[in-house]
Amino acid sequence: MRIPLKQVTLNAEICGSGQPIIFLHGNGESGRIFKDMPALLGDGYMCVLPDTRGHGKSAYAPLDYGYFAEDLKGIIEYLSLRKPIAVGFSDGAITLLKALIDYPGLIGKAVVAGANLSPEGLRPFDLKMFRLGYRITHSEYLNLMITQPNITEEQLNRIDCPTLILAGEKDLVLREDTLKQHSSIPGSGIKILPGENHIGYVRDNAKLYAAIKDFISG
Repeated sequence: MRIPLKQVTLNAEICGSGQPIIFLHGNGESGRIFKDMPALLGDGYMCVLPDTRGHGKSAYAPLDYGYFAEDLKGIIEYLSLRKPIAVGFSDGAITLLKALIDYPGLIGKAVVAGANLSPEGLRPFDLKMFRLGYRITHSEYLNLMITQPNITEEQLNRIDCPTLILAGEKDLVLREDTLKQHSSIPGSGIKILPGENHIGYVRDNAKLYAAIKDFISG
Protein backbone atom coordinates (compact mmCIF):
# COMPACT_ATOMS: atom_id res chain seq x y z
CA MET A 1 0.00 0.00 0.00
CA ARG A 2 1.17 3.54 -0.80
CA ILE A 3 0.55 6.19 1.84
CA PRO A 4 0.81 9.77 0.55
CA LEU A 5 1.95 12.17 3.28
CA LYS A 6 2.75 15.87 3.29
CA GLN A 7 6.47 15.46 2.55
CA VAL A 8 6.78 11.96 1.16
CA THR A 9 4.93 8.86 -0.04
CA LEU A 10 5.59 5.78 2.07
CA ASN A 11 5.21 2.10 1.34
CA ALA A 12 3.50 -0.08 3.93
CA GLU A 13 2.44 -3.71 4.14
CA ILE A 14 -0.89 -4.08 5.94
CA CYS A 15 -2.49 -7.37 6.90
CA GLY A 16 -5.15 -8.71 9.23
CA SER A 17 -7.91 -6.89 11.07
CA GLY A 18 -8.58 -5.88 14.63
CA GLN A 19 -6.36 -4.04 17.12
CA PRO A 20 -3.91 -1.94 15.05
CA ILE A 21 -0.22 -2.51 15.75
CA ILE A 22 2.51 -0.63 13.88
CA PHE A 23 6.08 -1.93 13.59
CA LEU A 24 8.91 0.55 12.99
CA HIS A 25 12.21 -0.79 11.65
CA GLY A 26 15.79 0.38 12.13
CA ASN A 27 18.39 2.25 10.09
CA GLY A 28 19.02 0.73 6.66
CA GLU A 29 16.24 -1.84 7.00
CA SER A 30 12.62 -2.10 5.89
CA GLY A 31 9.34 -3.21 7.37
CA ARG A 32 10.11 -6.72 6.11
CA ILE A 33 12.27 -7.32 9.17
CA PHE A 34 8.93 -7.88 10.95
CA LYS A 35 7.52 -10.15 8.24
CA ASP A 36 6.69 -13.03 10.61
CA MET A 37 4.91 -10.93 13.22
CA PRO A 38 1.41 -11.08 11.64
CA ALA A 39 1.42 -14.87 11.77
CA LEU A 40 2.80 -14.89 15.31
CA LEU A 41 0.16 -12.43 16.51
CA GLY A 42 -2.63 -14.36 14.83
CA ASP A 43 -6.21 -13.18 14.51
CA GLY A 44 -7.37 -9.98 16.13
CA TYR A 45 -4.59 -7.66 14.98
CA MET A 46 -4.19 -5.32 12.05
CA CYS A 47 -0.44 -5.24 11.42
CA VAL A 48 1.07 -2.19 9.71
CA LEU A 49 4.67 -2.60 8.49
CA PRO A 50 5.78 0.70 6.93
CA ASP A 51 9.10 1.43 5.25
CA THR A 52 10.61 4.61 6.69
CA ARG A 53 11.25 7.46 4.23
CA GLY A 54 14.38 6.67 2.23
CA HIS A 55 14.15 2.97 3.13
CA GLY A 56 12.67 -0.08 1.43
CA LYS A 57 10.12 0.88 -1.19
CA SER A 58 9.34 4.30 0.28
CA ALA A 59 10.35 7.49 -1.48
CA TYR A 60 13.35 9.47 -0.32
CA ALA A 61 12.97 12.58 1.84
CA PRO A 62 15.39 14.20 4.33
CA LEU A 63 16.24 11.92 7.26
CA ASP A 64 15.49 13.24 10.72
CA TYR A 65 13.84 11.64 13.74
CA GLY A 66 11.43 14.56 14.02
CA TYR A 67 10.33 13.96 10.42
CA PHE A 68 10.07 10.21 11.08
CA ALA A 69 7.76 10.92 14.04
CA GLU A 70 5.68 13.26 11.88
CA ASP A 71 5.46 10.50 9.25
CA LEU A 72 4.23 8.08 11.91
CA LYS A 73 1.53 10.54 12.89
CA GLY A 74 0.63 10.85 9.20
CA ILE A 75 0.33 7.07 8.79
CA ILE A 76 -1.97 6.83 11.80
CA GLU A 77 -4.16 9.66 10.56
CA TYR A 78 -4.26 8.40 6.96
CA LEU A 79 -5.36 4.94 8.10
CA SER A 80 -7.79 6.43 10.66
CA LEU A 81 -6.27 4.41 13.48
CA ARG A 82 -7.22 5.19 17.07
CA LYS A 83 -4.44 4.79 19.65
CA PRO A 84 -2.62 1.93 17.93
CA ILE A 85 0.04 -0.14 19.63
CA ALA A 86 3.47 0.75 18.25
CA VAL A 87 6.64 -1.35 18.34
CA GLY A 88 9.85 0.41 17.36
CA PHE A 89 13.33 -1.07 16.96
CA SER A 90 16.55 0.99 16.98
CA ASP A 91 15.87 4.03 14.75
CA GLY A 92 12.22 3.00 14.84
CA ALA A 93 12.35 3.03 18.65
CA ILE A 94 13.86 6.52 18.65
CA THR A 95 11.12 7.59 16.25
CA LEU A 96 8.56 6.15 18.63
CA LEU A 97 10.04 8.05 21.59
CA LYS A 98 9.90 11.27 19.56
CA ALA A 99 6.26 10.61 18.67
CA LEU A 100 5.37 9.92 22.30
CA ILE A 101 6.98 13.23 23.28
CA ASP A 102 5.73 15.38 20.39
CA TYR A 103 2.24 13.91 19.92
CA PRO A 104 0.80 12.89 23.30
CA GLY A 105 -2.29 10.71 23.03
CA LEU A 106 -1.36 9.39 19.58
CA ILE A 107 -0.19 5.93 20.68
CA GLY A 108 -2.08 3.51 22.93
CA LYS A 109 0.88 1.34 24.01
CA ALA A 110 4.56 1.55 23.06
CA VAL A 111 7.36 -1.02 22.87
CA VAL A 112 10.73 0.73 22.62
CA ALA A 113 13.43 -1.78 21.60
CA GLY A 114 17.10 -0.82 21.33
CA ALA A 115 16.69 2.96 21.48
CA ASN A 116 19.40 5.42 22.52
CA LEU A 117 18.76 8.94 23.79
CA SER A 118 21.89 10.46 22.20
CA PRO A 119 24.80 9.28 20.05
CA GLU A 120 26.84 9.00 23.26
CA GLY A 121 24.36 6.36 24.39
CA LEU A 122 26.02 3.93 21.97
CA ARG A 123 29.09 1.87 22.85
CA PRO A 124 32.16 4.12 22.34
CA PHE A 125 33.93 1.81 19.87
CA ASP A 126 30.85 1.46 17.69
CA LEU A 127 30.19 5.20 17.74
CA LYS A 128 33.81 5.77 16.71
CA MET A 129 33.36 3.35 13.79
CA PHE A 130 30.13 5.07 12.70
CA ARG A 131 31.93 8.44 12.74
CA LEU A 132 34.82 7.01 10.74
CA GLY A 133 32.38 5.46 8.27
CA TYR A 134 30.67 8.81 7.81
CA ARG A 135 33.97 10.59 7.12
CA ILE A 136 34.67 8.04 4.37
CA THR A 137 31.20 7.69 2.83
CA HIS A 138 29.29 10.86 3.83
CA SER A 139 26.28 8.58 4.24
CA GLU A 140 23.18 10.44 5.42
CA TYR A 141 22.15 7.29 7.26
CA LEU A 142 25.37 7.26 9.29
CA ASN A 143 25.14 11.01 9.82
CA LEU A 144 21.75 10.49 11.45
CA MET A 145 23.28 8.02 13.91
CA ILE A 146 26.22 10.22 14.91
CA THR A 147 24.32 13.51 15.27
CA GLN A 148 20.93 12.42 16.62
CA PRO A 149 18.86 11.91 18.70
CA ASN A 150 19.05 14.41 21.54
CA ILE A 151 16.27 13.34 23.90
CA THR A 152 16.29 14.64 27.47
CA GLU A 153 15.08 13.13 30.72
CA GLU A 154 12.67 16.06 31.06
CA GLN A 155 11.08 15.13 27.72
CA LEU A 156 10.78 11.49 28.77
CA ASN A 157 9.12 12.56 32.02
CA ARG A 158 6.21 13.91 29.96
CA ILE A 159 5.39 10.56 28.32
CA ASP A 160 2.03 9.29 29.59
CA CYS A 161 1.69 6.18 27.41
CA PRO A 162 2.15 2.64 28.79
CA THR A 163 5.66 1.80 27.64
CA LEU A 164 7.84 -1.32 27.63
CA ILE A 165 11.58 -0.89 27.08
CA LEU A 166 13.61 -3.74 25.58
CA ALA A 167 17.33 -4.19 25.09
CA GLY A 168 19.73 -7.06 24.58
CA GLU A 169 22.18 -8.01 27.30
CA LYS A 170 24.96 -7.35 24.75
CA ASP A 171 23.25 -4.40 23.08
CA LEU A 172 24.87 -1.70 20.98
CA VAL A 173 23.14 0.74 23.34
CA LEU A 174 24.84 1.32 26.69
CA ARG A 175 22.97 -0.17 29.66
CA GLU A 176 22.93 3.14 31.50
CA ASP A 177 21.12 4.78 28.58
CA THR A 178 18.48 2.03 28.59
CA LEU A 179 18.05 2.32 32.36
CA LYS A 180 17.69 6.09 32.06
CA GLN A 181 14.79 5.58 29.67
CA HIS A 182 13.13 3.29 32.19
CA SER A 183 13.66 5.59 35.16
CA SER A 184 12.52 8.67 33.23
CA ILE A 185 9.32 7.35 31.60
CA PRO A 186 6.63 7.19 34.28
CA GLY A 187 5.37 3.66 34.94
CA SER A 188 7.44 2.05 32.19
CA GLY A 189 8.46 -1.60 32.22
CA ILE A 190 11.84 -2.94 31.17
CA LYS A 191 13.25 -6.25 29.91
CA ILE A 192 16.94 -6.93 29.32
CA LEU A 193 17.04 -10.05 27.14
CA PRO A 194 19.78 -12.48 28.24
CA GLY A 195 22.49 -13.23 25.68
CA GLU A 196 20.93 -11.03 22.98
CA ASN A 197 22.75 -8.38 20.96
CA HIS A 198 21.20 -5.29 19.37
CA ILE A 199 19.32 -6.97 16.53
CA GLY A 200 19.19 -10.75 16.98
CA TYR A 201 15.95 -10.90 18.94
CA VAL A 202 14.26 -8.65 16.38
CA ARG A 203 15.39 -10.60 13.34
CA ASP A 204 14.06 -13.65 15.15
CA ASN A 205 10.46 -12.43 15.29
CA ALA A 206 9.48 -15.31 17.60
CA LYS A 207 11.85 -14.00 20.27
CA LEU A 208 10.48 -10.49 19.90
CA TYR A 209 6.92 -11.81 20.12
CA ALA A 210 7.73 -13.75 23.28
CA ALA A 211 9.19 -10.61 24.85
CA ILE A 212 6.20 -8.38 24.11
CA LYS A 213 3.12 -10.62 23.94
CA ASP A 214 2.01 -10.16 27.56
CA PHE A 215 2.46 -6.40 27.39
CA ILE A 216 0.56 -5.83 24.17
CA SER A 217 -2.28 -8.18 25.08
CA GLY A 218 -2.65 -7.03 28.68
